[in-house]
Amino acid sequence: MSRVKILVACHKPDTVYHDEVYTPIHVGRAISRYKDEMSDMIGDDTGVHISEKNPFYSELTAQYWGWKNLNDVDYIGLCHYRRYFQTKVTPENVDQLLGSHYDVMLVHPLYERNSVANRLRLATCSEDVYIFYLCFVKLFPEYKPLALEYLRGNKVVPYNMFVMKKSLFDDFASWQFAVLQEMEKYVKLPGYTRCRRLYGYVSEIMLPLYCKYNRLKVRYDDWVPVVGDIEAGNKLKRIVYEMLKKGLYRLWKDEGIPDLAALRDGLKADQIFI
Repeated sequence: MSRVKILVACHKPDTVYHDEVYTPIHVGRAISRYKDEMSDMIGDDTGVHISEKNPFYSELTAQYWGWKNLNDVDYIGLCHYRRYFQTKVTPENVDQLLGSHYDVMLVHPLYERNSVANRLRLATCSEDVYIFYLCFVKLFPEYKPLALEYLRGNKVVPYNMFVMKKSLFDDFASWQFAVLQEMEKYVKLPGYTRCRRLYGYVSEIMLPLYCKYNRLKVRYDDWVPVVGDIEAGNKLKRIVYEMLKKGLYRLWKDEGIPDLAALRDGLKADQIFI
């Protein structure tokens, strides 16, 4: 049997599934008002951590904690207290689910009306999209063609949920947080009035990019609100809805990357320079 640990990100008291594999973790505990109510689970404020950055990193503070502090596992995963993979992962079946057949398990993609870039812009702002893009291609220029293709498309892999081998995860996390830490140099968080979950949204783009660039074999799974639930949010309805949005996107398709000159002007006005 393989050693597997799936962190279940929790930010407030609620019912959460747990067993030898699924491990609830209190994200943002360093600054949380729920420390006493959630003292029965581990916090992301132990060992090497970024717990205090949770308002901006969301579930990624659990991911960072797992990267830096979980060393005695073969597989690692991340889900949420209200979102789990439909397939329950156990030490007995994880090699069969992944092993030699797949490299990573992700949530089924969704197809949006807007491009990925505009979806991110609507959640944050144009400047943040620009900062992410420039920091990303600055550190990893080999990703540029794929990044542009993905940002202009309308397929998203949501929620930052995954299961993969710990060795692969270590490489992914090192790559991912290098970009996020580079972004921190230019995003002005004090007094930040836009969507605070900036780095969480950006990472939803980075996970599928990493998988595609490295040609990882992906096993897709539905998500459910409760472990063991066989109903995946009306699967037929989801499939029909996604097919409709695919067609609508072809009619409404845009380039997805806002005008860079206008963004540069906005950055100068906001005293952000790259």
